[in-house]
Amino acid sequence: MSMRKKTTHLENGIRAKAVVGTAGHIDHGKTTLVKTITGIDTDRLGEEKARGISIELGFAFLPTETGRIAIIDVPGHERFVRQMIAGAAGIDLVLLVVAADEGVMPQTLEHLDICNLLGVRHGAVVLTKTDLVDDEWLALVKDDVAEQLQGSFLEGCQFIEFSAHSDTCKERATQQILELVDRVNSDPLGSSRQVDRPFKLSVDRVFSMRGFGTVVTGTTASGSVSVGDAVRLIPQGEMTRVRGIQVHGESVDQVLAGSRAAINLQGIEHQNVSRSEVLTSDNGLIETKSFDGTLRALKRLNKNIKNRAKVLVHIGTAQIQGTLVLLGRDEVAPGIESYVQVRLDHPTAILPGEPYVIRGFEVLSQYGKTLGGGRALIPSPRPHRTRDNHAAILLDALAHHAPAEMLISWLTYNAPEGVPIATLDRVIPLGRKTIHEAFEELTSSNRTVELNGYAYLQSVLETMKHRMTEVVSTFHQEQPARAAMSLEEVRSRVEADFPEGLTPLCIQELIAEKTLVQEGDRIRRADHRAERSSKQETMCAELLALLKEGDLTPIRLQDLPEALDLEVNDFREALELLLEAGDVIRVNKELVYASANLEAFKVRLVEYLSTNETIDTAGLKALTGASRKWTIPLGEYFDTIRLTVRVGEGRRLR
Repeated sequence: MSMRKKTTHLENGIRAKAVVGTAGHIDHGKTTLVKTITGIDTDRLGEEKARGISIELGFAFLPTETGRIAIIDVPGHERFVRQMIAGAAGIDLVLLVVAADEGVMPQTLEHLDICNLLGVRHGAVVLTKTDLVDDEWLALVKDDVAEQLQGSFLEGCQFIEFSAHSDTCKERATQQILELVDRVNSDPLGSSRQVDRPFKLSVDRVFSMRGFGTVVTGTTASGSVSVGDAVRLIPQGEMTRVRGIQVHGESVDQVLAGSRAAINLQGIEHQNVSRSEVLTSDNGLIETKSFDGTLRALKRLNKNIKNRAKVLVHIGTAQIQGTLVLLGRDEVAPGIESYVQVRLDHPTAILPGEPYVIRGFEVLSQYGKTLGGGRALIPSPRPHRTRDNHAAILLDALAHHAPAEMLISWLTYNAPEGVPIATLDRVIPLGRKTIHEAFEELTSSNRTVELNGYAYLQSVLETMKHRMTEVVSTFHQEQPARAAMSLEEVRSRVEADFPEGLTPLCIQELIAEKTLVQEGDRIRRADHRAERSSKQETMCAELLALLKEGDLTPIRLQDLPEALDLEVNDFREALELLLEAGDVIRVNKELVYASANLEAFKVRLVEYLSTNETIDTAGLKALTGASRKWTIPLGEYFDTIRLTVRVGEGRRLR
């Protein structure tokens, strides 16, 4: 293989044809089948040649007039099921290979179950070595295989008879496989691999090429990647760039979901990359040490799967030891589905909704170690307990409901916090287009609201509006003399229980509904009118009279309670009422002025500056008749309200 710099238009921006994979028991002729129809020997290792068995995944392609069909050949030995699952995780249709002289064997069944668990929907049975048996035996083998396929995705599938020693068999088998591929590509359900999701490639091979550096291969599970894109390896977290891309030996600019691809990575040593890692887009999939999903125990098991069971988890090309935390039950019986949190010993990245397989540590009689599997629906938002009903309700919606209800369930699970819409395709099993359409439906039916890129339940907004109305009403009941409540105080009381981002929308809707009225930075109920007690009226009148008497040299704030013979709390109450009413203005922490006095001086100041252009501190002292203790704060106040602006040592009108 060479990473030629030539760029072709083959598959640029187009998903490859269906990826074909083999499956079946050891020595049933999988590799021979692939070599016969493609001319490519997928056993490339010396040990494979010496032992006559496949150990690693093998890769070939079948050329057609409209492009090349990728073929993944998997090992059949029970010891290499890990490699088999890694290969089968990237296929669209399977060729279940059964030797006619032996029939169904343990790995035939285990491979069939694994393909079932991985969500493969299409395939055929290839009966190999047909030249070694007579017609009567072949018919018996067919009946036995058909019986074993009942209840699986291959029930009623096509049988392809094959002998490596017959050119007629080769041509007929090749044609039948091409027809199967066409059938998959015309499947009305389409491919489960979506382009409008974060890019994911589970690495199944790593090598180095002279002059190019590190190359990783795999089947692109979702999204797209182009030459020059920034990508990240998980779990190691190293960032790199795509230097080049090949699909079946042809250089391309871009590869989409559902293609076998070789990607040349820039500036990273191949020794630092291993099979089982995930290549994803920058800001793509989330690294996680656990995921929530479904789990179905295989029917053929002879005992239940227990809560907290230790298992080997196969997802993508990774095999990671993990622990099963069953939700709502203590064990899962054969053939039964449950919801589960899978806790991993090492982190990885999942594409929400992708399938996984679990295996045990003991070989089952006449079978293998596979126990079951399901769909990894979401990276775990938090640890769950067995009796966590909220998590089970969410997973049920994500597994079985329509997109709009999936989103409602996710918002409910996260309530009252909103969720960022742009990152939803990283955490739930939906593409961006579907998410957008579902939110349009939910917003139009008044079930959700979108604000600043976040989505919230409409019910959360309504509850928050009710709470805000209660807070303002309580304020009026406790302080009837106050005209309005500060917005900052409203926020602090409401946002302790609700998301900060919704506050402006709540206020906006309550004002539109004529429940609340906003006055500057304060807010009140629309039906509230301030009513001061006789004591408050007296205190306010005395304080205002004293400030007016002081004119532009009022008594300092800390001295006013004593001057009025008031308790500090009573003074503060009177001051707050006058400030709120606008009768007094606070210039700094020590000085308050009667508004009428400041307004009168403001007129004089404007007249002075209209004639003299600027005024310095000495001029202010002369104009006010006050010392620097009052004139400097006054000058700064008029700067603050943007009446004047500093120019050197003086001020002018702004």
